[in-house]
Amino acid sequence: MKAKDIALLCTAAAGAGAAAGIAAANTSKAKPAKETPAPKAKAASKKAERRSAPDLQPATADIKSLAFGTDKPLSAVYSHSDRGIVAVFGSEGRHTVCRADFEGNISEVRCPVGISGAALGEDCVMFITERGGVFVYNDTDREPVLCALTAPEYAAYFEGRFYVFSDSLLYICTPDGEIEKTVSLGAMIEITGSDICDAEDSDSSFTAARVSVKKLLPLGKSGLFAVITAEGNSYIMQRDEDDFVSFEKTYENIIDVCVFGSFAYYLCRLAEGYGIIKTEIKRKNCETAGKYQLCGEDRKPVKIFSVSCGIGVLYEDGGVKFLLPEISSERAREKARRGLSALNGAFGDISVRDVFSFADGCGYISDGNVNTITV
Repeated sequence: MKAKDIALLCTAAAGAGAAAGIAAANTSKAKPAKETPAPKAKAASKKAERRSAPDLQPATADIKSLAFGTDKPLSAVYSHSDRGIVAVFGSEGRHTVCRADFEGNISEVRCPVGISGAALGEDCVMFITERGGVFVYNDTDREPVLCALTAPEYAAYFEGRFYVFSDSLLYICTPDGEIEKTVSLGAMIEITGSDICDAEDSDSSFTAARVSVKKLLPLGKSGLFAVITAEGNSYIMQRDEDDFVSFEKTYENIIDVCVFGSFAYYLCRLAEGYGIIKTEIKRKNCETAGKYQLCGEDRKPVKIFSVSCGIGVLYEDGGVKFLLPEISSERAREKARRGLSALNGAFGDISVRDVFSFADGCGYISDGNVNTITV
């Protein structure tokens, strides 16, 4: 499949379904000729009805800039989720940290020094520091809590728990700062860089076994999570009824992953360029449903994300392109196509540093500003 075809990612199922519907309609009992409009007139009438329907008007993109009320330059944005973002302004030791939702509500957050990441919960923000995780609560009368974690690197929040990955451990923490469960990654995830130095060679160095997780994403409501490592390996993580956590390796050469509908879309490297792996999400596992060519080596994609009407790809050069996944309903597909067309137009002249999605749209960072787009 060529790059120009990826915008349709749709299988022939939708077209086949429509054809089957037409065939079924044609087999129904015919009425007298004088009561039956000519086929062309009937088609023209339906087309006119579709055009006149108010929800089928061309979509427009509404762009808003989040006003954080500080003159300090934006240095980092953490915790992209439907709950909002954590934005850091200024340099180390002189920074301001704000949390913002996508309705324009912004508040400053107390922040420890030396932060390298953050995850936004319902009632608190968990910051990653060299000493561990620091939980700072929305209630300013409640003191922050330090949770002693060994070398935390990445944190995410889902359904009342913080999932914190270090170089060889997964910590599952409560919002109170307690470690609920510790999982050894060495037994379940392929760890690289575990060379042991030669005791007789004084020039050899010791390299600890480690794994670097860069993304944890829930796969819909299946109870499964996609885990992506910095090395490009992807895993399915499952936490069962007995609180047992397991990992299953799925793909290699993966850059990023997003979810749209009942499918997960993995952005991947191919032998010639880059592509997308479409995976159907099931109750206990996932099955590969297709692989598509996205582009060649001349343009590198770095992120894939979902919006309400489709999926988007961020490229290394700052460009963003939106794609139309498979949508069975013709009416919903047309509505999604108009929404994606509006988003493609809004991003047409923008060079983006990062993009993130939320329930009603997406946000982007450009020229040191954080903006949101809804359609």
